[in-house]
Amino acid sequence: MRLTINYFSLFLVLFFLFLNLQTLALTGWIMNEESSIKFYHFFSLFFVPCVLIRFRYSLPKIPPFVLEYFVGISIISLLLFIVYPFNRILINHLFAFYAFYIGYYITGIYSPEQLIGLLQKAAVVIFVIITGKLLFHIPEIIRFMKAPDGHPDIYTIFGGGVNLEATWIGLHTALFINRKKLFYFFLLTTLIISVLYASRVGIVIALLVAGFKFLSSATSKKERRAIIALALLAVFCFVIFIDFENLANNVYALRRFVEFGGSTDKGMEGRFAMWRYYATALWESYFLGYGAGNGMYAIEAVSGKDYPEDNLHNLYLQILIEFGFIGFLLYMLVVYNLSIKAFKSRLSNPIAIVILVYFIASLIQFRGTDAIIWLYIGMFIRIESKKIALNE
Repeated sequence: MRLTINYFSLFLVLFFLFLNLQTLALTGWIMNEESSIKFYHFFSLFFVPCVLIRFRYSLPKIPPFVLEYFVGISIISLLLFIVYPFNRILINHLFAFYAFYIGYYITGIYSPEQLIGLLQKAAVVIFVIITGKLLFHIPEIIRFMKAPDGHPDIYTIFGGGVNLEATWIGLHTALFINRKKLFYFFLLTTLIISVLYASRVGIVIALLVAGFKFLSSATSKKERRAIIALALLAVFCFVIFIDFENLANNVYALRRFVEFGGSTDKGMEGRFAMWRYYATALWESYFLGYGAGNGMYAIEAVSGKDYPEDNLHNLYLQILIEFGFIGFLLYMLVVYNLSIKAFKSRLSNPIAIVILVYFIASLIQFRGTDAIIWLYIGMFIRIESKKIALNE
């Protein structure tokens, strides 16, 4: 049994690590993360022999609300592709389901403590890679700080650029809520990286994770009192001693918060330019959708314009326009069931915080095919179901 567990441990740590190395393809490091077969796609095939090692055990049954969602959006997309162009993003959705099942299956082998420990080891490696990578980009960071505009031109291991890289390391910080010193170290690291990246979403996600950690039953009353005292002290010093306007002018990441929604906010301006055609596109589909990956196709068809974005920067709008009202309802059932389970866990499960913050961050990014989060979801559901089984 020990060899079996070690075999699965090695696979899980490496699979989680490779899922984060999203720009690593079989042909090497790539700029366009969507055009090649990634290394984690290939590595995921090793899950099959992992299962065969334990063939004497029955395969776990998938929760209905997850299965119904993936089956539903697959059938909806295949039917809609008769009318609208086929989009290979459907394959990405199917791989996300595969990642979910890997997490759901493997979690049955470990205790929650063992599983979180393995994820923490992989997360530490990811933090080391990202911070080490920044050393090679010091000249670009210095250039950007002198003349900031948008984001620095830094190569990322995550697909989607610096915003997504800041997002994922912020989410991974939640894994350490039960290890106080490491949590605050990685939280500070995430905030610093987000400031260097001029990533508003990275800062917000780090603060959301910290907020949920504060509410978590894993946080002691003594720690909460210390956090409140430090927060009040920080606010007092900020109001009395710090000129926010001057600080925002000197720190570009803060200036982007001040400019939010204004005429100089190019990011939100681009989103508003797309969203203005959303209602028309949805209406023309009779609320049936356009199929997986065809959200931007719908907007461009209605507007007659080409947009550089490959998604709507709002997962809920993306789900609704791609899979219609039925697909949206199926997804919201997933959100509802997972949120209920997360709050029932009293946020003592670190993965619960990851999932909740992801749902909030989905208001401004993500496209629903994130294999990392579906791996997390599979783990979380299995952990919570095992807790229920033990209590019965």
